[in-house]
Amino acid sequence: MANTQMVLLGVVMVLFVFFLFLGIWASRYRKVGPNQVLIVSGRLRQLPDGTRVGYRMVKGGGTFVFPIYETADVLSLDVIRVELARKKVNTINGTAIVDCVAQVNIEGDDTSIASAMKLFLGKNPAEIKNVITPVLEKYLNAVLSKGDLQAIERNPAKYASDLEAAIKDDLGKLGLAVISLSLQNVKAG
Repeated sequence: MANTQMVLLGVVMVLFVFFLFLGIWASRYRKVGPNQVLIVSGRLRQLPDGTRVGYRMVKGGGTFVFPIYETADVLSLDVIRVELARKKVNTINGTAIVDCVAQVNIEGDDTSIASAMKLFLGKNPAEIKNVITPVLEKYLNAVLSKGDLQAIERNPAKYASDLEAAIKDDLGKLGLAVISLSLQNVKAG
């Protein structure tokens, strides 16, 4: 009987240790949705091109985050809406008042995520908008300053397309892409 109790006690201890480690593992397992990237930093790893970085990316999945050695942050790939309401812009023949609405997001490729991570990790959408807004304002002024006020009023979609093409490179350097951009309520100011 004593031998059976020892075996039973051994099985209980093994199960206890197993569930203890399972609990620890589960508490350190982090998951993100399909519109998020988990940035795990703290340990060096080598990329396929040979460069060494101190982070790894998990797109829309999960991974174990090693305690003490690693930390994990979430970078959202959600759409960010940026509005410039009643913006005054000088055209070649007067001042226009225009509403500009852009929808922007972080692109899903590794290079764009790495660029955006350096600038936007840990920032909320309002802080990201504060980075995008001056860039949008600069190009809105540059594109519309070359246009005729009546032409902008008649065909705002053409100027929105020109603005989108002009802003593409600068936003690309930030890891961002324009999903849609529109000019609305264009009138003389």
